[in-house]
Amino acid sequence: MQRIILITGSNKGLGQNVGLELCRHGHIVVFTSRNIKNLNQTKKICKDEKLNGDFYQLDVGNLTSINNLHKAIKKKYRKIDTLINNAGILIDRSDKLISLQEKKMTQVFQTNVLGPLRMIQKFSDVLKKSSNGIIVNISSVLGQLTDMSSGMPSYRISKCALNAITKISSSELSSFGIKVNSVHPGWVKTDMGGSNASITIKEAIPGIVWAATLEKNGPTGKFFFNKKEISW
Repeated sequence: MQRIILITGSNKGLGQNVGLELCRHGHIVVFTSRNIKNLNQTKKICKDEKLNGDFYQLDVGNLTSINNLHKAIKKKYRKIDTLINNAGILIDRSDKLISLQEKKMTQVFQTNVLGPLRMIQKFSDVLKKSSNGIIVNISSVLGQLTDMSSGMPSYRISKCALNAITKISSSELSSFGIKVNSVHPGWVKTDMGGSNASITIKEAIPGIVWAATLEKNGPTGKFFFNKKEISW
């Protein structure tokens, strides 16, 4: 089955490379970026490799931007089969919770929590039109309550909240056949992960591709790393 797959924050790094791999699997991938010009490199790759990519401006922190994309997708495709909430920021790497500036928490939550929530709320109607709807929330083990510790407080809390969104939305959307899961991609060598990260983008891709293309009877309301369930 050829899927129509929408990925937020997919102009570079993990989002871009996951999108390109899904294109190579024969799917139609909608790449998005806050600045449409940042998708030029991805456009060139798709053109050179004759991949089925589409390209739109999207700022998940801006409701107007989300609404504009929704209108465009609904008009062109009528439905989507997979939504990958990949866009995220990390800006409090060395901060402590007791001294964290509220504006940092607000900024992180706007992108990492409210962004995915708004996307799920807005695009659930077109996902319901799929015969096998899937939502993948890119999370992190830094949000696991079972092993929560200090450092990166707003990022940790945002990913914990995103996991809660996964659990709640999986329950609410299950009757429509839509599966919702969180995926920890690993500590990846990207702009966010840094050069000291433990795995390459290439190594992180398969787990996300798997979650984005689950069979109709696949799992929902779970947290995965490398295709294996992990604790919340």
